[in-house]
Amino acid sequence: MRGFFLSARHKGTFASMAKETKSPKFSANLAKKPKAGAKASTRKSADGSREYAFMLYMQKVAQSDIADRCGVSPQTITDWKKKDNWEAKRAAKAISMDELIAKALARINEMLDAENFNADAFAKACAQLKSLKHRNTVDDEIMCFMDFQTFLIERRKSEGIDDVFIRRLTKLQDSYIQLRLGNV
Repeated sequence: MRGFFLSARHKGTFASMAKETKSPKFSANLAKKPKAGAKASTRKSADGSREYAFMLYMQKVAQSDIADRCGVSPQTITDWKKKDNWEAKRAAKAISMDELIAKALARINEMLDAENFNADAFAKACAQLKSLKHRNTVDDEIMCFMDFQTFLIERRKSEGIDDVFIRRLTKLQDSYIQLRLGNV
């Protein structure tokens, strides 16, 4: 098994190891919490700390706090950050789908205006755009909300809709858009 190491004391049959794991001393050692700043004793726990550290980094937690919470040194966090390219991953997460779609649309527009129109490249770019757009963009949702508000205003008398309802609905729609933009 990968990551499974036996000390000289534990070499032998699995039966003798199983017997030893049932001892009260073994159970007491398992229940102990690791000391702050202690290095992970196995690859599995180190990988778990690294994954946890990465998750904290993506949430913009300070590196010193990450080190404390993961029980590793600040230098270890810096090394992991460089080795695994955490900065680029965090930057990539910050680019919204709407921005990617806008860039793809701009690229398609440039292709249409180019003197040397390449139909194959254009078709590929359109296919990429289609694969990016799995759901409505924020712009699509804003337009839909605006159309719906116009619909309500036009029918407020015939449907008995008052201005208080329209303002409340507009406020909820604005909150939803802010949430989609990541401002909440």
